[in-house]
Amino acid sequence: MVKKVGNLIPNTFFITKGSGESDLEKHAGSYHMALYDAGISDFNIMTYSSVIPATAHLATMDELDLPPFGSETIMAVSHGYQDEFVSAGVVYAWMYKDENFDEKVGGLVCEVSGRYRIEELESRLIRVINDLHQKTYGKYYLGELNFITEGITIEKRYGTALAALCFVDFLQPEIEE
Repeated sequence: MVKKVGNLIPNTFFITKGSGESDLEKHAGSYHMALYDAGISDFNIMTYSSVIPATAHLATMDELDLPPFGSETIMAVSHGYQDEFVSAGVVYAWMYKDENFDEKVGGLVCEVSGRYRIEELESRLIRVINDLHQKTYGKYYLGELNFITEGITIEKRYGTALAALCFVDFLQPEIEE
């Protein structure tokens, strides 16, 4: 007998950030150093879109027994060159059914990267998540905004800043026929 299962639903996530530099290479250099600084260099990074299921929950990296070689992320990454400032940021917020914030219906996540100072980056993240919320989920109430930001003034040839929300485990529902 074959059992039918549904799509994986992200369950536990953590947030992290990092930056790195290299005189040799961007991807195998500064990007990898930024992943290392963020504590996720042992992961194969797979990207997700901008939603969090209502059943998902935040944990700290210290609380988790992180499996190597696997994490699915919503990540902002910015690369640059010597003497440039680059930044990356993620904002997330839970959405609720009513203004009492009693019943969580899911969450939104937005990412921005570029050459923004941190204050400009946060301001842009606010505009982006509010725009996404109004255009797609305006019938729900958006809760408190949570920011993960990273910036670096690059001293070596290449530099990278990243901010990420990383999923580490998943629910897989069985489908009854």
